[in-house]
Amino acid sequence: MKRKAIITMMMLILFLVFQENIAKARSNEFFDILGEIVYGEECLNAWQIEDAKKIAEKVLLLAPDDSHVCYFAGKVRFYEGRYEEALGLLKKAQKAPEVIQQAEGFYQFVQTIYRTAGKFKEIESEHFIFRFLEEKDAILAEYALDTLESAYHAIGSDLNYFPEGKILVEVYPDAESFCTISTLTQKEIETSGTIAICLFNRVIITSPRLQPRGYEWLDTLTHEYVHYVIMKKTYNRVPVWLHEGIAKYEERRWLGDNAPALPVSLESLLAEAVENDYFITFEKMHPSLAKLEKREDTALAFAEVFTAIDYLHNQGGYPFITAILDEIKSGMDAKDAISSALGIPFDVFEKNWLQYLKEKKLKRVHGIRILPTKLKESSSIVDDLESVAEIEVKDARKFAMLGDLLRREGLYSAAIIEYEKAFERAKNISPQIQNKLAIAYIRDTQYSKAEEVLKSALDYYPEYTTTYISLGELYQRKGEYQTAIDYLLLANRVNPFNPIVHSNLIQLYTKLGDKERAADEMRRLKMVTKFYDHDPEASDK
Repeated sequence: MKRKAIITMMMLILFLVFQENIAKARSNEFFDILGEIVYGEECLNAWQIEDAKKIAEKVLLLAPDDSHVCYFAGKVRFYEGRYEEALGLLKKAQKAPEVIQQAEGFYQFVQTIYRTAGKFKEIESEHFIFRFLEEKDAILAEYALDTLESAYHAIGSDLNYFPEGKILVEVYPDAESFCTISTLTQKEIETSGTIAICLFNRVIITSPRLQPRGYEWLDTLTHEYVHYVIMKKTYNRVPVWLHEGIAKYEERRWLGDNAPALPVSLESLLAEAVENDYFITFEKMHPSLAKLEKREDTALAFAEVFTAIDYLHNQGGYPFITAILDEIKSGMDAKDAISSALGIPFDVFEKNWLQYLKEKKLKRVHGIRILPTKLKESSSIVDDLESVAEIEVKDARKFAMLGDLLRREGLYSAAIIEYEKAFERAKNISPQIQNKLAIAYIRDTQYSKAEEVLKSALDYYPEYTTTYISLGELYQRKGEYQTAIDYLLLANRVNPFNPIVHSNLIQLYTKLGDKERAADEMRRLKMVTKFYDHDPEASDK
């Protein structure tokens, strides 16, 4: 009996030792998994999503039911744009007390986005996945992928980086859904003019439908794609001012522009800043230009960082800029990387750059302003009442309204007089009044005066679509059909939802005997009018 008891005791001891070793092994394995997850989170923060994905696959094999694993893997799936899988994993993660709050909060965030993103249609090109709400934004796909592919090659060549895998691009169809995924408030969006963002491993833009006359969304797509490239290339180590500067400098490279230039409105803001010695410091731009309190400050910040990149580019072209980015990628602080490249301290660079601004003899235009951003879906065209409401000065509005009444009665000479009074009293340069005046000139066959007014409006406000439409009408009436087409295509690049553009292009292509392009525009006209009541002859002022 004694021997049996001893054997039993020994077996019990061996069992307990075995259990302890198993517990230790499991404990070590768990700590190994946590270590993998910590590294995976670092990969997400560094925009190395493929590395994070590999880690997620690994830990899911080791512990598929663990809350920490499911939470991390759910985040990775979201960054990949795989919403349903992300939601499933995040739901599963809400078990362990220490994970519940984070997992539940992120689950609600993804679920809110998925209410919109779950309805997206997806089309692909060689390097991009483009998602949009088909019933409203299908026409965007007609232009977006060509632009993005051009940007891919141009930006890749400039910055010496071509992302692997396909880049996700999503178009958000309303203010609410964009606010959610951008993590910005509507006030921040409208104050700063932020209409797109590069976040969560994707390019995110708002539909041009949400602006009364659209916006330069193809340039914006490229701008955000530049951010994507910089994030990937440098492991997300570049400060905001340098990020935004390169993106602003490069945003029209999809067109093959070799000489980036500031719009007149931004040059004027910068000229005023030089005169008044008022600048937005690089530090104040952090963490985002969208957080600045006035749209003029955001615009000034963009002007500043554009010229800072122009200054750096002048030192040695794109190889000079990419060398700075490579140093930042290696772990060097951005200021040190710039100092090293220039061979001078960073504060000396700032002084030299400011001196460079003063020597540029920037042109200040009194009365030019930054047009407001309002994320709100409206009709596909802007009528006279809406455009008058945009005129800020009361007296100017009064004369513009009277001009509209006279123009609609065919009393063009009288309308011109009232519009000229409106322009004098507007104080600011008003593209609304300029276009009204130009249309009255056109209808009164005063073509040279109309051209002068419209070219001036275009210089000051190249984003104002109506000016391109008015120029299209001017040249169509003059019989210069190809020039008219060129301006209407520029209008289309800003606002492809305006039926007037497509209607006029149909007429022009038909006159030129180009049946194929006329048919294309007829198809596009049907796309944009399907969900809007409209009058193709209506004015878009």
